[in-house]
Amino acid sequence: MRNALRFLAAVLLLGFAGPSLGQTIFDGPSVESAELRVELRPRGEDRFAIHLTDKTTGRQVDYEFDGEGANDPEPFLLVEGRYCNTSVILLTIEFPWRNSLPQFARVLDTYAFRMSDLAYIDMTAGPVTDIALVDISETEAEDMSMQPPILVECVSDPSGSPFKFALKTSD
Repeated sequence: MRNALRFLAAVLLLGFAGPSLGQTIFDGPSVESAELRVELRPRGEDRFAIHLTDKTTGRQVDYEFDGEGANDPEPFLLVEGRYCNTSVILLTIEFPWRNSLPQFARVLDTYAFRMSDLAYIDMTAGPVTDIALVDISETEAEDMSMQPPILVECVSDPSGSPFKFALKTSD
């Protein structure tokens, strides 16, 4: 009985020590999963950096972007998946929207990175939930009306980009 209690206490302590498989922790300007840590860092007026750390390999990269009227974005959603035959990280960032229009309180943008080397792929306006993660070339014409406004177009780019975001065109 005593050994069982010790084992349970050890499991509980290890569970709180860090993110476990499948668990994502959002903490202010950072988000962390078992394999990945993402930090958003201000870089002056209307600029910020996305700092990615692969916790299994130790690889770190930094990408600098223009902000959407603010340099203090926060992570909103982190999705790891496989799209266009490539393991991809999709990071949706929330920007506070500073303007006089009360109906617009925030802006969401999604950035895509290749999981193997953390290379930047593309970005688009909107959250992952507003993006159809299917190859636009494989979508039937009659299905287009049901797709979100942003689609993924698989490309064979010599520079290694597996896809790009594309706006749905209305015919």
